Amino acid sequence: MPSLSPQLLAALQEFSVHPRILVALDFDGTLSPLVDKPQDARPLPESAELVEQLGRLPGVYTAVISGRNLDSLAEVYPEPLPEIRVGSHGAERRLPAAYADAWTDSTLTAEQTQLLNSVTDRLQKIADKHHNVNVEYKPSATVLHVRQASDETASVAMREAILALEQLEGIKLMSGKAVLEASVLNVNKGEALAWLRTRLDVQAVLFIGDDVTDENGFKVLTSDDIGIKVGSGATAATHHIESPFEIPDLLKSLISMRD
Repeated sequence: MPSLSPQLLAALQEFSVHPRILVALDFDGTLSPLVDKPQDARPLPESAELVEQLGRLPGVYTAVISGRNLDSLAEVYPEPLPEIRVGSHGAERRLPAAYADAWTDSTLTAEQTQLLNSVTDRLQKIADKHHNVNVEYKPSATVLHVRQASDETASVAMREAILALEQLEGIKLMSGKAVLEASVLNVNKGEALAWLRTRLDVQAVLFIGDDVTDENGFKVLTSDDIGIKVGSGATAATHHIESPFEIPDLLKSLISMRD
């Protein structure tokens, strides 16, 4: 298992001295290794324990910022859930009691509900045509999953989905690892991170993610912050690690520095 780079350790040391910090992590592909079926995902036990331990330190806030809706996250994340949870790429936000009045999840208008129904109908018809292509339902979005399909089937289904949805106005398409999400709300993880920074009044933010949709989070980080990309690929993050299995060492290093 590769060790953390000297550059990343030095960045963590500088980050750790800020009085108030936020450590935010994506779920799928970051806290949890990627799996074929979303319902089978689980955070690495040590990672979940260390997130909880880190969040108990003075001046430290920890958060999970996921593309999953919060009900789905609760089904795969062991108790206790982090107090700060952001789901559906920012459309759903849960904070500790002291900040509970800071956010209310948006209620879809009649037009948005009708549009979401149309999106769902079109994606479901595509999924029904192809083996191992599935649809996930969220409060404000519908997602086409092709991870279990063959490469050829996945490619065809994704093309069909884009063609079917590009005629609809008022939706936001987000492509990720073997997924295409169509949302009727214009939100993203970067907006949610910036909002948390202000709401929690922290001096620095550490954000870790692996997917294309996490790039919005990396792009809002400042020179006092740290962005860490899990895996390979072009990124706006300033550092990278190879896999979710390096997360425990990273969190242990930060806990030790903070203490």
